[in-house]
Amino acid sequence: MKGWLKTPNQNTKKELGVYLGISVVISVRNEEANIKACIESILKQDYPKSTFELIVVNDFSTDNTLEVLAGFGDQIKVYKLSEHLASEAKFTANKKKAITLAVKEAKYDLILCGDGDCVYGERWISSMMQYYHKYHKKFISGPVDYYDTKGFWKNFLLMDLVAMIGVTAGSIGQKKPVMASGANMLFEKKSFLELGGYTGNENIASGDDVFLMQKIFLNDSNAVGFVKNADAFARTQSPASFSEFLNQRIRWTSKSGNMMDFRVKAILVFNYLFYLSCFTSLFILPWFDLLFLAFGCLLLALKILIDILFFGNILAFYNKSSLLKWIVPMEIIHIIYVSFMGVLAIFGSYTWKGRNVKK
Repeated sequence: MKGWLKTPNQNTKKELGVYLGISVVISVRNEEANIKACIESILKQDYPKSTFELIVVNDFSTDNTLEVLAGFGDQIKVYKLSEHLASEAKFTANKKKAITLAVKEAKYDLILCGDGDCVYGERWISSMMQYYHKYHKKFISGPVDYYDTKGFWKNFLLMDLVAMIGVTAGSIGQKKPVMASGANMLFEKKSFLELGGYTGNENIASGDDVFLMQKIFLNDSNAVGFVKNADAFARTQSPASFSEFLNQRIRWTSKSGNMMDFRVKAILVFNYLFYLSCFTSLFILPWFDLLFLAFGCLLLALKILIDILFFGNILAFYNKSSLLKWIVPMEIIHIIYVSFMGVLAIFGSYTWKGRNVKK
């Protein structure tokens, strides 16, 4: 909470004054349903067209993604991993390899990464670059939002995302960064190359965002920032099914054990043990002694109290303060799902873009 409040609010100026060149990078696999809207939103940016390029790297798509990309002609640069990697790579997760290739081919020193299933407001690049101009951070994380939030389940998914973005910004504000989103991150090409990019974690399926952020942070504790600006949102569709949600969260959680910063590992372990203690005290241990139920209710009440304060400010930034009315049932669901998620992240596998990934 303290880190979130320390993070400065930004409003994008109509004229930035200085327009540095920037390479926007999108890695895609099987995004024929979303990539057209994504590319169109980036090409409509108010940032001068002469000062940014759009690079799209296709990761062995098996649908019509390449055909959709071809429709944009020379407005975008398209690279195919199939022309740079062995054929066996089509069975592995390659996002880090895609970003590494794009960085190599990029003509500008600043790299802004997005996802093929996201759309971006017309001031996205301007808002991220304004922050860079002012603070000169080597790695910058931006906010993410869902654009479909009807019904209790969708709102639960949104609250879960809002919590993660709040922790992302808050932990960066406290100089203990634990999260970032590959759907919305900016970094310096020079820093990427000097630190060896993804060397050391290239064989871990996910983590293209947080591993790079931590590498840069461990090299310079003042090099990481978060853009608290409504113009900087990446917006995407929430998971369409429980199975998709489960696979997504296992993928996100599975990289936790490979964090490079010991303090971050300690924070994540403490957080999980709190959830697990709350879950067992509420739903398992009371069968043996009802005193555990009282302890569980105390932990839950403490969590709700803190989260009301935490969510109050962040939901205001999202312009969705009305979601606070669902805080109690959502907290109970959250405790259950996080407790199980920790086990699944360690022992399970997940499906990602049509590939079954084993950790």
